[in-house]
Amino acid sequence: METQNEFDQVQYLKNQMKYLGFGEDQKLHKDLEDSINGIEQQFEIKTSSDRTLPENEVDFTLKFTKSESGNVFFNSYNAKLKNAQSGELSHNFYVSREHTFTAKEAVNLLEGRAVKMNFTNPKTNQQEYAFVKLNFNDPKNEYGNYNFQNFHQNYGVNTSEIVDKSNIVFDKPQYRDDVIKSLEKGNIVKVKFEMNNAVIEGKAILNPQYKNLNLYDQEMNRINTNKPLEGIGNDLSQDKANAHEQSIKR
Repeated sequence: METQNEFDQVQYLKNQMKYLGFGEDQKLHKDLEDSINGIEQQFEIKTSSDRTLPENEVDFTLKFTKSESGNVFFNSYNAKLKNAQSGELSHNFYVSREHTFTAKEAVNLLEGRAVKMNFTNPKTNQQEYAFVKLNFNDPKNEYGNYNFQNFHQNYGVNTSEIVDKSNIVFDKPQYRDDVIKSLEKGNIVKVKFEMNNAVIEGKAILNPQYKNLNLYDQEMNRINTNKPLEGIGNDLSQDKANAHEQSIKR
């Protein structure tokens, strides 16, 4: 029978996986409990998600460590995105108190979209934000990860202003905040926007590098360019020299 401390620890880890977007699947919980009761000091749990573009698949490997005192820590997870045409992309995401990308944000990054993250500036000890995206053009670093391209607070990305300039129409005022939050997570967001004196239903992606939204129709063709969805990564990465970028390692 589990003690109260053991129960609290297991429940904490289950909640941690839930809030990071890995769900509450019974098999996931059983694998966790079996591994905690096992003899291995380090163990992994595998799971997957269907929250990708239709042509993609993603697998996650969650990595845990036991301390000598018996405590168990969720340290990191590896996300591997598979596409039948372009192959595989993978990245290790670290789990920390300050900032951890959710499973969906990891998918968004691997699919080439930017995600907003908050962090403490070590020089000022103040909370700041940056929009980050994975740099697939350069080799992985010594940790087996892609470097990040980041657009810091002083780069001037203001999602609220970008949305207001993009002719997006909201059925209710409160929807605006929801759209902004979703765009900043790197999601492809369903929207309505004005075009040629008509209101069109489509989708939007935040492009912090150029401080605008990429707008698509319902079939995910780029508005005005007829550019298909597979071009999203290029939309976000072309003309890198036009922006001030830095690479950071995580």
